[in-house]
Amino acid sequence: MQVKENWSHVVGRVEKWTPPSDAEDHGELVVRVERVEPVKAGGGKAHPNLVDAQAGTTLRVRVPASAAAALDVPDGAAIALDVRRGREAGLVFANPERIRVTGGG
Repeated sequence: MQVKENWSHVVGRVEKWTPPSDAEDHGELVVRVERVEPVKAGGGKAHPNLVDAQAGTTLRVRVPASAAAALDVPDGAAIALDVRRGREAGLVFANPERIRVTGGG
């Protein structure tokens, strides 16, 4: 199965942050999703939004090592990030350049 290029902008609250076990490993966020918005692609179109129906649920978000090492986010913090869906149901992957912690718990 080939994964379709897709991006969604998720805004919500951090329920749990599991930092990486070492510098080369990913971290994982559990985010209570408040809203999901499209992400602009080239030509004025939007990328397919494969997590649009997730508002009101929680998502497991894998954070790449390049961003996870510097991320220190408390439970309850407001967060906005771009994510893409992969093959595994219930797991999305964060764009390391598009993670914004916007407030504390």
